Amino acid sequence: MKEKVVPMIHVPDVRATVDWYRGIGFTVTATYGDDGDGLSFAILSFGSSEVMFNQGGQSSTRERREVDLYIYTDNVDDLYRRLQDRVDVEAAPHDTFYGMREFIIRDLNRFWITFGQASVFQVLMTGIRESNTEVVRAAIESSNVKPETLSAALAAASAGDNTSGENQNAEIREMLKKAGAVPPPGVDVEILQSYVGKYKGERVAEFNVTLKDGKLFAAQGGQQPLSLMAVDQTTFIPIAFDNFGTVTFNVEAGKAMGCVIKHGDGRMQLKRIEETK
Repeated sequence: MKEKVVPMIHVPDVRATVDWYRGIGFTVTATYGDDGDGLSFAILSFGSSEVMFNQGGQSSTRERREVDLYIYTDNVDDLYRRLQDRVDVEAAPHDTFYGMREFIIRDLNRFWITFGQASVFQVLMTGIRESNTEVVRAAIESSNVKPETLSAALAAASAGDNTSGENQNAEIREMLKKAGAVPPPGVDVEILQSYVGKYKGERVAEFNVTLKDGKLFAAQGGQQPLSLMAVDQTTFIPIAFDNFGTVTFNVEAGKAMGCVIKHGDGRMQLKRIEETK
């Protein structure tokens, strides 16, 4: 048997749970009785994945249960349209900063189920990283490509972070421009250099800003540095993430005194650390 992990969830009523999951597209693989009219155990599948349901679980009114299910699919929006009037929707389809398009529902036992697929942003970035013009073209021609997504993709394509030749990269840049991508505003290297340093805040131990080859990078703690794209002379966004938020430097007399990181509804104020020699 191929090695794999299959979650087992304990529920109050296995039969009712099986019926509910069948109603949203799961397939029943196996069931076992409880010596009555109910079921004691069941295995269901969705695509190539499986989930087990066992008796003995308790009902709950908590906001979040002990486990969630995350289901990968390639038709998130179509699936949502089919299910939205028949299920308890926790979140409608939306693009996440980590490159997934998702929607969230609750099952009859209040467990969260997230359906997700790669967002247009993630598909674009993959095509650029691999210098795959066909993947990039397909992403551009898909619906609901935001202008800022195209511009971030253009910045990534202009960074030269690809695994193939320059000809493909140039073609990709031209495709993005024709689709409406706008190059980021130019920021003098002297201004970028003035932002280099370490920053700290109450909820951020260390935020390190560096400059390499005329481009600004930022990293929290020991994480991998992220390339930043200018929105204006003081505000930047990470190229690798969609809808992540912004980093805005507070400048006084030509010197960065701190920065503000906005992510979703959150806002973190950081102060620049003066390094001693």
